Order: sequence, then structure tokens, then C-alpha cells
Amino acid sequence: MSDERQNRDLWQALLSTGHELATEADYEHGYRREIRSDLRRYVTFYIGKEVYGLPIDAIVEIAKPFATTLVPRTPEFLIGIGNVRGLVMPVIDLPTRLRMGRAELSAEARVLIVRHDGENYALIVDRVLEVLPLAPEDLEEAPGGIGSSKAEFIAAIGRDKKRLIIVLDLETVLDIESIIRDGLRREKAGRLNG
Repeated sequence: MSDERQNRDLWQALLSTGHELATEADYEHGYRREIRSDLRRYVTFYIGKEVYGLPIDAIVEIAKPFATTLVPRTPEFLIGIGNVRGLVMPVIDLPTRLRMGRAELSAEARVLIVRHDGENYALIVDRVLEVLPLAPEDLEEAPGGIGSSKAEFIAAIGRDKKRLIIVLDLETVLDIESIIRDGLRREKAGRLNG
């Protein structure tokens, strides 16, 4: 491809974004490109057919699923513990934690290794999509009327073009007291049914 054609294709790609482009004349008259400092970046991923997001600064690594060791008397969503490069961490089936069934452990499944309160956790998701910048005006509080079982885990609803992104509240998802309560409830139910 010739340089001229490559430049023309690049220019067309820039024009198709819909943003106004600065010209040489604009720069001569002191044009400065506005760079927003309030954008926050989110790692987006699928759980079922819904798109979720977590702030990128909470993500340590994205990995393929790895071997886990079952820990007895733990909540159903806690798959066990896993070892990633010498770091042992709890492995959580995020769809189960959100009360949406089990994660699909397909070839696209991934593990988001997150850091929260000085500890690492592994969250299994169905598929990772992309890193997406969202401005404050693109985020709304979760509507109070959401009656679903996962409503307590929602921090905000983000809008990207025509797609909604459910931004999770990592504090609630990884609430230790809730995890212990769920484990005790599961153990008690097991004794009653056994």
C-alpha cells in the first residue's frame, strides 16, 4: 500500500469517528486538544448475556482458568483456592455470587485477579470484552426499583453508545461477612437435609 493511500485511509478512519478534527490552521491559532482527566477506565466482561464492568485499577491480572483446591464448608460460589505464581487466593464463581447460575467454563472463560483490602481474589467470568473509558456523565446510580437478586452488587449503570454496562461494587461482591454468613447458611442447610 502506498504512503498516500495509507494516509488517506487513516484520515477517513479519523473522520468516521464523528469527532471534530483539528486542522493546521487551528494549531496556528493556539488550538489545544482537550484531554479529559475525569474519565475512568473499566474492564468489561460478559456474565451470561449481560455486560459488567470493574474499575481497571482493581484488576491485577486477567488469566485463563487454573486448578483450584476445594475448601470444605464454604459458600457455593467459592470454588476453592488457587495458586497463581506463588500467591494463594480464593477463587469465586462470579455468576454464582451474583445468583445467576454457574460460570460457563468455555474456552473464552477468564479469571479476573483483583486486589481488594490488601488481598487478591480470583473472579471467574464468562468472557472478557475490552477496557472502556467512561465519563462521569455516562454513569448513573443503580435505579432503586431494581428488584433482582443481584441489585445489592451494583455500583452504577454505565452507558456506552447503545450498550449498558453494569458496574459492580467490589466492596459488596467481596464482603467477607456476607461470604462467611453464606457458608454457615449452606453448612446448616446441609445438616438439615442430611
